[in-house]
Amino acid sequence: MSSNPLVTLRRHKDFRRLWTSAMVSDLGTWMQAVTVTVLVATNSKSSGATALVFSSLFIPQGLMSPIGGLVADRFDRRRVAMTMQWVQAVLAGVLALTVHSGVTSAYALSAIVFLQGCASSLGNPAFQAMIPLLVPREELLGALSLSGMTWNSGRAIGPMLAAITTSVWGPAASITGNAISFVVMAFVMMTIRRPLHGGGTVKMTQAFGEIGRAIKLAQRTPGTRTMIISTVFVQLCCAMTFSTIPTYAASVTDWERFWMVLYVSMGIGALVAGFCVAGMTALIGRSRVLTLVPLISCFAIFLASQAHSSYLAVIATMLFGMSAPISFITMGAVVQRDAPEQFRGRVLSIYSALVGLAFGGFSIINGYLADKVLGLRTTLWMSSLLLAMYVITVQFLWPSWKQIVNGSDSPPRWRPEALAGLRDRSARVG
Repeated sequence: MSSNPLVTLRRHKDFRRLWTSAMVSDLGTWMQAVTVTVLVATNSKSSGATALVFSSLFIPQGLMSPIGGLVADRFDRRRVAMTMQWVQAVLAGVLALTVHSGVTSAYALSAIVFLQGCASSLGNPAFQAMIPLLVPREELLGALSLSGMTWNSGRAIGPMLAAITTSVWGPAASITGNAISFVVMAFVMMTIRRPLHGGGTVKMTQAFGEIGRAIKLAQRTPGTRTMIISTVFVQLCCAMTFSTIPTYAASVTDWERFWMVLYVSMGIGALVAGFCVAGMTALIGRSRVLTLVPLISCFAIFLASQAHSSYLAVIATMLFGMSAPISFITMGAVVQRDAPEQFRGRVLSIYSALVGLAFGGFSIINGYLADKVLGLRTTLWMSSLLLAMYVITVQFLWPSWKQIVNGSDSPPRWRPEALAGLRDRSARVG
């Protein structure tokens, strides 16, 4: 297994094209996300409203990702992902026109962002399930870390571009940039000529039954089941830090652009994570990564809760930006590793759905707690405490956790009748 993701990028032309277009698209996504979030935060002065509009892009994962998984396993994954890029481009254009007309209501903007999230969630399982078809299995972790880097590069650069475009041309221009980025990715996908069908047999007329089969498979796969539990809990602890950057920045300093510095510092940390995750996993193993890295996140969240200096706030967000993506990339790699090819789109969609529901739901709940009950900094402090409790639990109270996480890079073997009916709990033989 190559621990250098740049080697993977150099070896595989189609993956390199897809990765480059995803970089552009994620850059646009972060320009829009930051623009809309800051617009709402500036007008509402509310952590809850800020978390609502930020989480509106992620909550649809819980509603639409399972359907997206069915579509990804039934149709050509490239065509599915490309179609959803066009849909998102249109919706971004609608959002730009809405903002240009002077609408700043958190509810109105969240509604359009929610529809965008639905389109993204329909296409994302197909996009994710394309990756194992473009690179060898032994290079999958490196490819996934590169995919994470596109999102995190957008997080580092997008806020700066959002600040510049908003200052010069207004917030609608920043959102228009996102619409253009979707168009770019759709055109690049058209240049990938190979068929990217997962080979699954899916009856679209029996959607709920097919989703149920995927849920059963996820339950019976130890790695997937364990990562779902772990991811949901870690999202509970980390959602607050991601979703309330503008209101947190206002609590640290009066400089109105400090949110940009925090977004950029978080993104720089995430870029470092993208280069480190494959090598770190090869060096110390997955279970140690998923023990040590959440502890770093725990410290970063606690430091943020106590920081009244802009320098400490930057350090805290950079540490958090570095550690949290490593955890999520590693967890996602375990799910990718253990999912059967013909069910991969559906299994990934179940995982993505729970991640989206957890992040979006916990963001809104934590935003309410920060506004009405505990205050922003106390909510952050409690998040760090819960994350520490998670690490203690998996280390000392979950004996099989390490073995399940470390697993094997060899494909798990399933009896054909198990994948056909999913009735025999002993069907997995390796």
